[in-house]
Amino acid sequence: MPLIKPLFSSIPLSTPTVNYYDWLTGRPDLKKWPDFPLYIDGITGEQRSVHAVLERFEHAATALATSPRDGGLGLAAGKGDMVGILSENCLVRA
Repeated sequence: MPLIKPLFSSIPLSTPTVNYYDWLTGRPDLKKWPDFPLYIDGITGEQRSVHAVLERFEHAATALATSPRDGGLGLAAGKGDMVGILSENCLVRA
């Protein structure tokens, strides 16, 4: 009986841990993307563009990593700090 070979390579048993922020924002071509709407609120119609969302990411990362002495939270991955975000899926401001 002939040996049947799989079409694709086998799935690795372990995969590297990836920081989502770095994966999302570390693309070299990202700054060249057109500034299309990335999010449109279904209720209000308010829109956020790709570059506006990325700017908010940068502001949030800065606030989380800045030392408390300078008004931030002083979080760092090297210290084992983790952040979880629980948010409604809308642009409504509280």
